[in-house]
Amino acid sequence: MDDLSEFVDQVPLLDHHCHFLIDGKVPNRDDRLAQVSTEADKDYPLADTKNRLAYHGFLALAKEFALDANNPLAAMNDPGYATYNHRIFGHFHFKELLIDTGFVPDDPILDLDQTAELVGIPVKAIYRLETHAEDFMLEHDNFAAWWQAFSNDVKQAKAHGFVGFKSIAAYRVGLHLEPVNVIEAAAGFDTWKHSGEKRLTSKPLIDYMLYHVAPFIIAQDMPLQFHVGYGDADTDMYLGNPLLMRDYLKAFTKKGLKVVLLHCYPYHREAGYLASVFPNLYFDISLLDNLGPSGASRVFNEAVELAPYTRILFASDASTYPEMYGLAARQFKQALVAHFNQLPFVDLAQKKAWINAICWQTSAKLYHQERELRV
Repeated sequence: MDDLSEFVDQVPLLDHHCHFLIDGKVPNRDDRLAQVSTEADKDYPLADTKNRLAYHGFLALAKEFALDANNPLAAMNDPGYATYNHRIFGHFHFKELLIDTGFVPDDPILDLDQTAELVGIPVKAIYRLETHAEDFMLEHDNFAAWWQAFSNDVKQAKAHGFVGFKSIAAYRVGLHLEPVNVIEAAAGFDTWKHSGEKRLTSKPLIDYMLYHVAPFIIAQDMPLQFHVGYGDADTDMYLGNPLLMRDYLKAFTKKGLKVVLLHCYPYHREAGYLASVFPNLYFDISLLDNLGPSGASRVFNEAVELAPYTRILFASDASTYPEMYGLAARQFKQALVAHFNQLPFVDLAQKKAWINAICWQTSAKLYHQERELRV
């Protein structure tokens, strides 16, 4: 048991799905840590949020790695803030962050290069489809021009340095994706263009987009991530069940589309089932480890009841502050130890091989990061 615990403590982590951090100069870190410890809107009572376990997990990390033990939540300037981040990311052996560039925190953020310098490890970008589609809508007046510009951009994503794609269809229209003809898609674009809203919420247009970009993503041999289940208060979790994606998965995974289901709670069992029957399908339990830390071991056990260990990945879905990344890593690694220690019929070498696959190897292959990780 001690051998496995020590191994897991030292195992590298490739965080295949996370978000931008902000700089350390922002005041009121106490309240801000509380705000990022929940998916609730900002009008939710902060006093109640501070009675969630996630917030206290963040506080514990802040105290453990603080530069000033007497004032662990003080605003920090560089180089002190970089030192603080290096302590956390180094302690948990993070080796690379893959950042969804579609989500931008409200406060001053760090760009990809600044983030890499702050955390002390390489950082790569994930292309969020809906966000780029919205940007191109502002530049074009009709469906044909918009689709040509957007689809050409998708085709060049790998050449532009992106390592994967992401869709937030679950937030916008749900995961029951259906084939849509060009007439319906064009009508959806026209309605959207004349609505005065930048936010893309047209189901026909999102469905058309996802069905028609799939071949471009396959051609680049890049994965497509989907938000699933747990998220902000504006998501309809009923429509975020990955079982709704069956027709889409059936249409594309056997053709080579590599799909990654993100977060998944409370549909982690459904995600594990899908990973056990569809080729090229991967998933994680990100966000649960840091925002629902008491459930990390139970959810991991349930997630892999059916799924191969080579289909589940580590991710934090963290943003804004390093404590969120650190708590995800701590709870996930503890869940791994607890899970594999209860399997006496599996030898230690096999357990270690599976743990490496989960924590970094499968993601490194999936996102073509083997050279960068050289572990």
